[in-house]
Amino acid sequence: MARTRSQTPRKEAKPAVRALTSSPARRASERAVPAPESGTPGASEVWQARIGRDLAEQLRADAEVLGLDGRTEIVRAALGLLHRQAAEERMARSVEEFYGDSTPPLPLGVEPADDGA
Repeated sequence: MARTRSQTPRKEAKPAVRALTSSPARRASERAVPAPESGTPGASEVWQARIGRDLAEQLRADAEVLGLDGRTEIVRAALGLLHRQAAEERMARSVEEFYGDSTPPLPLGVEPADDGA
């Protein structure tokens, strides 16, 4: 007796493939979630990174020195420093681009360095 299409068993997707493409944890980590503790209106994002144990221990020690409480505060502080450094680099590049080969002027009230001659 021939099977009809509805009676033919379907092959299920391999669990490993399904887990990589649509796991609940992956979807949750990629969507914006409210962050009431952030103090800013709107949604926030969750970013994650896996780090080695040595770096984790160093960061816990750093957090203690800086008075940071927990991994969230450590990550926020680190990302803030990263953003500030990138902003400074963008500013330096824009000054170099604007002035080209000429020397940028010193700010008002700043005297040129004495070269000792």
